[in-house]
Amino acid sequence: RNAATRSCATMPTRRSCLALRDAFLAATGGKPLLLPRMIPLGDVDEDELSLSEAGGMDAAGLPPAIAPLHRQLLLARLVLAWSRAHSRREGGAMTPDQAVRLAGELARLLDQVQTERLGFDALETLVPEDYARHWQITLDFLAILKHHWPRMLKREGALDPSERRNRLLDAQSDAWEKKPPASPVVAAGSTGSIPATARLMQVVAGLPGGMVVLPALDLDLPDDAWEALEETH
Repeated sequence: RNAATRSCATMPTRRSCLALRDAFLAATGGKPLLLPRMIPLGDVDEDELSLSEAGGMDAAGLPPAIAPLHRQLLLARLVLAWSRAHSRREGGAMTPDQAVRLAGELARLLDQVQTERLGFDALETLVPEDYARHWQITLDFLAILKHHWPRMLKREGALDPSERRNRLLDAQSDAWEKKPPASPVVAAGSTGSIPATARLMQVVAGLPGGMVVLPALDLDLPDDAWEALEETH
């Protein structure tokens, strides 16, 4: 195919993209060929997406993803500030190395929450007031992510990596929904465990030239075996 009708393959990671490239080269005995455009969904970048068709959205205008170490150090600064304020009531402010370790845990929690497209608004209602004292301390601590971190991130002019990935994948989904590509698009190797990825796979499945290839899906499984599988399988 020529470049105008070049097909596209979305894969879970950059490593799987490299494996697919090697598989194509092995199948052709190393002869030159125009490979499909391969997009790693786990580490997506706007240069790899077709965002010129994204309904006017300029992906290059998105704030950059904040660097992981920089984010951890900024969160550590917030943790230390919280610790100093809390120590006036409880005693025993934490050390900088403890703050850095806690900041790393907060960063991982932030990524998980954003990946699942959840938020921190319902934290106050998760635990009955009968168990309030220790939970209130936890709520006070998690206010770092609910209130203070968004303001600091805005001052940095950046986005959390998971949030930026979600926006890029949504932009690609919107683009292909509004203007389906003429060339084939294959989403392979992903189970859609990330909501933004699941939506993109659903869009690909509905494209005229779209196909979703699930990992280790046995299409020759007998009907009675399919019926015995639980929905969560």
